[in-house]
Amino acid sequence: MSATILMLVQIDDRSGEDVGHAVDELVAMGVHNVQLLTSQTKKGRPGIVLLLDLDQAIEDEVAVYLAAELGAWGYHVLQTAHRHFDAVLETRQVTLRCGTHRRTLEVRCKLFRHEGKLLRVKLEHDDAVRLRSLAREFDHLCSLEEIRPAVERAARLHPDAHALEVRLSE
Repeated sequence: MSATILMLVQIDDRSGEDVGHAVDELVAMGVHNVQLLTSQTKKGRPGIVLLLDLDQAIEDEVAVYLAAELGAWGYHVLQTAHRHFDAVLETRQVTLRCGTHRRTLEVRCKLFRHEGKLLRVKLEHDDAVRLRSLAREFDHLCSLEEIRPAVERAARLHPDAHALEVRLSE
């Protein structure tokens, strides 16, 4: 694996739809992280600053894409040293209980560790939406803000358990 770099790219005169599509394509090309910052350019014009975390091996491919697709005239390469925590995507069987209703779904959680210590559990967004929809099928009106922490708390309390049970209040 080649060294990673951080590209700073200034974009102007592009619609949000164009830039959003480009972000999806950049991730598909292998860019690890994309941060999009809105900005104001000369003469008060709206602009966008992209921060792209990528392997140096794909720098030329990404640069050509940015010029052709978004009209970038150039870019900056920032020398950084990114420190990563151990992050692993794992599946869990979550049994959702709402009153007398119960159903089990497989969900994905990212577990973040440092030196073997569990730091955080993050339920994947799409799975939180699926669980919320299931709760609503059970006539339990809830939000993602109720579902996500309930599953993440259960996974944090039992990090090695493949099956978890989450009860939602009535």
